[in-house]
Amino acid sequence: MNIVDFVRLALKHIRLLILIPILLATLVIILTVNPSFEYSSQTILYTGLATGTSIEMDKRFDHHANSAAFDNLINIIKSRDTQEEVAIRLLAQHLMLQEANSKYISEEHYEEFKDKIPEDMYTYVAVDRNATDVDVDTDNLSSIFPTEIDPVLYEQTVQNLMDLMQSNTSNFVYEIINYEKDKHYSIKAISSMNAMRIGGSDLVKLTYTVNDPGICQQTLDIYNKVCIKNYKFIKQNRSDDVVKYFEAQLAQASDKLKRAEDKLLEFNKASNIINYYEQSKKVAIVKEEMELDYNQKQAELAGLQAATRRLEKKLDIQEVIQQKSNYVLQKKKELGDLNYEIAMIEAKIETNGNNQGLGRLAELKKESNAVTNEIEKSVDELYSYENTVDGLPVTKVLPEWMDNVTDSENLRAKLKIMENQNIEFQKQYKTYAPAGANMLRIQREISVSEEGYLEILHGLNLAKLKLQDNSLSANLKAIDPPFFPLYPIPSKRKILIVVAAFIGGLFTLGIILVMEYFDDTLKNSDKAAEKIGIPALGMIPKILLNPLTTKMSFVQSRLIEIITQNIVQNLSSEEKRDKIPKTILCFSSQKLEGKSVIAGNIAKGLKKSGKSVLVLNYSDKEPRKDQQRKYSILNRILGYADPRIDIDNPFLASASQYLDDSEYHTYKIDKHFYKAKSYLDILELNNIQLDYTPEYVIIELPSIIDNNHPTELFIDSDLDILVCRSNRTWSKADKAALDRLMPFSESKMKFVINGVELKEVERVLGDLPKKRTSLRKKMKSMFRLEFFSKNQI
Repeated sequence: MNIVDFVRLALKHIRLLILIPILLATLVIILTVNPSFEYSSQTILYTGLATGTSIEMDKRFDHHANSAAFDNLINIIKSRDTQEEVAIRLLAQHLMLQEANSKYISEEHYEEFKDKIPEDMYTYVAVDRNATDVDVDTDNLSSIFPTEIDPVLYEQTVQNLMDLMQSNTSNFVYEIINYEKDKHYSIKAISSMNAMRIGGSDLVKLTYTVNDPGICQQTLDIYNKVCIKNYKFIKQNRSDDVVKYFEAQLAQASDKLKRAEDKLLEFNKASNIINYYEQSKKVAIVKEEMELDYNQKQAELAGLQAATRRLEKKLDIQEVIQQKSNYVLQKKKELGDLNYEIAMIEAKIETNGNNQGLGRLAELKKESNAVTNEIEKSVDELYSYENTVDGLPVTKVLPEWMDNVTDSENLRAKLKIMENQNIEFQKQYKTYAPAGANMLRIQREISVSEEGYLEILHGLNLAKLKLQDNSLSANLKAIDPPFFPLYPIPSKRKILIVVAAFIGGLFTLGIILVMEYFDDTLKNSDKAAEKIGIPALGMIPKILLNPLTTKMSFVQSRLIEIITQNIVQNLSSEEKRDKIPKTILCFSSQKLEGKSVIAGNIAKGLKKSGKSVLVLNYSDKEPRKDQQRKYSILNRILGYADPRIDIDNPFLASASQYLDDSEYHTYKIDKHFYKAKSYLDILELNNIQLDYTPEYVIIELPSIIDNNHPTELFIDSDLDILVCRSNRTWSKADKAALDRLMPFSESKMKFVINGVELKEVERVLGDLPKKRTSLRKKMKSMFRLEFFSKNQI
């Protein structure tokens, strides 16, 4: 679509493009006929979150934590609890006003407020200052109170309204806050407040817009106070809870540590432990020395016993010597018992340091000396024997044997004493061995308890530091209090009207372009030739009741002349030039395509040019429908052409009205018709006699989709004209029916498009004579770039 086509399309729907934007603009005007003026105010809070007002020396800047802190603050500002409290405080303020005050509420809205507030709501307004114990920060709230409102009574009224709202869901306060109708006290109205951080600074800007300047300022002022209070409450309560938690945990850790230390003290007392590590070290050393000494004495005893047995084998004396020996042995035994007892007493004296056994020790030593003297005497008697049994000198063997026996008995006595001491030492060692494991377990328990205690103590110190830090950082300040808006926000009605008109025009133009783009009808000869696939002979416009041109008859006759001229040119080839008659088949793929009208007018045009013609039409064709459509008022208003057909137009007259009886005949369609090979067979089958030989024979055939056709007739024909309407699509059925004929008449088949829009005729005839305004003519010339078209050469 070029620019000329686009302009033509726009001009066709120009009234629609103008009417719809005007209607939309009018609708905007109606909707905003009585606009309520809106007032906007703003306030700025200083938070101290970005730069950080902190007493923690090691606190570093964290961008993520900083963003989270601002998000938390803005969420608190926009929370439902905050909005409910603001709405209730605003409602309480207006309830306590005695009359309208433009600083707080305009007279108009105050009267509306009085009308919608039930009388029983005034019973919740506090009147007795002494009947309440509410703590009020009058310095913080004084700016939002008129002089006639007592801050203490105001706080009590707010509490009464809050209790009423929370009591059930059917009271007036709950309804006015939660239902979305009210413009001042509902959550929907309060939630329109906008909170945003100013760049990367510590500042948060609150903006509110409403239809009353006093309510606008007071709502923002109340919002400031409520947000500061809620934010401070949340920050401090959260840190205070953490401090209380750590204090409780610290007390538990202290009790646990004390119990572990007491357990260690009781264990040391029960085990007689002063310094376990030193004591256990000395016990281990003594045990090792004792085992070494015990093993050495056992080795010495074993050596003496072996030497004694070896000497005794060498002593084989006489019976007297044997008796003497037995006597000596008996005394030796007595001497051994005495020495054992002496060693036991000496050991006790050394161990206990007790001198009570010294007398007994002296007696035992005296007896031991006497026994020793007796043994020596008996041994002296044995010395009388010079030699041993094997011939050895007795004086050499017996002293050695005597020394070995005496030493062996001494060692046995010491080993027995050491064994008894070792038993006592093992008892003490068994006591120290598990005591070490128990002591380690108790000490480990003390260490864990101590570490936990210190960690909780550290956490408590941090929590207290955080509490102080939050106390400083939670101190929000309104550095720019809300101002009283003097002028309303400019109305956007003009902008809305322009936008509505623009969008309406754009939307309408878009719909028109979409409809044009998706229009799949044959429409004109060029588009039809592309879809059908055969050349065009010409086109015929719609025969409207009120055509847009002043010379419709000229257009019709000129188009028929062009078609007849094309027919004559197509049939003027060398092989067809001398053929008489020339047969033209006129057919369509579907019914009611306008074949009869076009065939008759072609015959009329040929006859007008001096040619003799014959028109053969089938007799069982459907009658023409003369029912007229209505010309709707909407089409008339939008300036569209009258869609009704001019059924009385001479162009639509039957061919029998303007052709002679000899030039127009009808035939029957029966079984013999399908055997016809030429027009002569049709004349013969229908008993038609001609008194002349026509130059052109035009045969109209029924629709090829609904009826069969004589193949030989198509083979014998000179030109096949397909007639099709422009306002329908070319379907697969049409294509299939045409494809069946193509093998017989592909090179001689043309088509005529019927019922095209009058603007399409300009493609053939140029500008049609119409009633055009000078503006439209200039616009058309401008878009065609024909600025000097009127200049003569």
